[in-house]
Amino acid sequence: MSTLNATETTHVWPEIPTGQSVTLADRHGQRIVGHVDGMTDDRTTLWVQLDGGLGRRLIHHLDGFALEG
Repeated sequence: MSTLNATETTHVWPEIPTGQSVTLADRHGQRIVGHVDGMTDDRTTLWVQLDGGLGRRLIHHLDGFALEG
């Protein structure tokens, strides 16, 4: 499985449509799994609706997470 690190390629998240399933992981193995609930116009920040009814999480492109997939 390839990973795309938003900070390495474009300095922002790639265009991800609302509702798309995503998995993000950091270098410590922490994973965020859910669906995109929104993205800022400048693509620096994502809102992810977490799977399992765990709420939403705001992730900035410099938070250390890479998009898996």
